[in-house]
Amino acid sequence: MDELSEDDPALAFVGEIHGYLGIREFRAGLLDALMRLVPSEWASLNELGRTTDEVVFVASPVPPAEYGEAFMRLAGQNPLVERFLRTLDGRPYRFSDVVTREQLHALELYREVYAQIRVEHQIAFVVETAPERFLAVALSRHDPDYSDAERALLGRLRPAIIQAHRHAVAQTRLLRGVTREQAQRLLSAALRDAGLTAREADVVSLLAVGHSIASLAQRLEISARTVNKHLQTGYRKLGVTGKSAAAAAAWALAERLDAA
Repeated sequence: MDELSEDDPALAFVGEIHGYLGIREFRAGLLDALMRLVPSEWASLNELGRTTDEVVFVASPVPPAEYGEAFMRLAGQNPLVERFLRTLDGRPYRFSDVVTREQLHALELYREVYAQIRVEHQIAFVVETAPERFLAVALSRHDPDYSDAERALLGRLRPAIIQAHRHAVAQTRLLRGVTREQAQRLLSAALRDAGLTAREADVVSLLAVGHSIASLAQRLEISARTVNKHLQTGYRKLGVTGKSAAAAAAWALAERLDAA
């Protein structure tokens, strides 16, 4: 996603999701960021088994308990879940891509959940798969349907979301209760071991824990131009071409250092 132009609103989204530290922060922040980027009334992370007999979901806003319980019981009826289990195609799809409105309204899931919270349209994509589990993101709203442009945007963002999710999982394993400041120091040490100078390592590690160019410049008491110069030399040494890839490389190095 580093090919996004500076005036693309998706660029800020990518930077934001790579700034979350750990899986809990990622889950909550991702849903809010997605609803701002693609206007929606509901967003959720849904983890289901291949047989949909076990469901875990995190929603924003949090639905009334009775609807959450009904969703977990009936999640396998969701046409987008059924489509993924049949095709294993994790790209974004809408209700309207796979069923008619009449077919949707005939579902018990619709009557007990979606009709009650005024959801008529949904778009979902898969973030991660495991042998017996998959994790999907769903956005829902009453009207209008999600456009082709919104579907294309989510398709463009999906690789960055997958990468950010993997970072968050790795961070959670690595951090085990340490603070953001301690995490930054660990990342900086790993980057120095990889050949970056102390200043390059500080710049890249601060980027990896969520700082913007402006906050980096202020914290290090240098200009934004100097920050970008250090980033560019750091990118070359890491063999990457942009911010999200540099953050990924920093966390991978820290994980290897921690395992050594």
